[in-house]
Amino acid sequence: MAGRRSGALGSAQAAVYAAEEATVGRCGQEWSTVRAAQAYLDALVGSGWFFDRWPHLVRATIERRGNGATWSTCQSLDAGGAGGRPSEGVILLAGPVLAQATVLHELAHLLAPPDTGHGPAFTEILLELVRHEMGFYAFADLRLALR
Repeated sequence: MAGRRSGALGSAQAAVYAAEEATVGRCGQEWSTVRAAQAYLDALVGSGWFFDRWPHLVRATIERRGNGATWSTCQSLDAGGAGGRPSEGVILLAGPVLAQATVLHELAHLLAPPDTGHGPAFTEILLELVRHEMGFYAFADLRLALR
């Protein structure tokens, strides 16, 4: 998947990246502008489905990383939600293509409990986002690849 870190990765992180690359990294929406990706994210975060699951996150913005950035990331802007989770966050995307799979991956980090990394709590949220946003087949493929 474009925009992923290279170099030394933990085993859980490497496994998640490999599973995404083999499955959802090859499907889903792509946007050429931050504005289009932000409209998608606003609709998702503003939906009743999303609020029913993660009411603590009320706003997430998308920005491009600086020139030369090779991996995407996210940043919590506060810890005002339940369990120290953020009520606001920013998703920083690298690369020329803004991909749905990368947005959902970084959004899952904002939704997961602090210090979760790429462990089970994170992957559970990622799978729920993928199922809702990318469909059952993308979810099933990712779930199988994560096992």
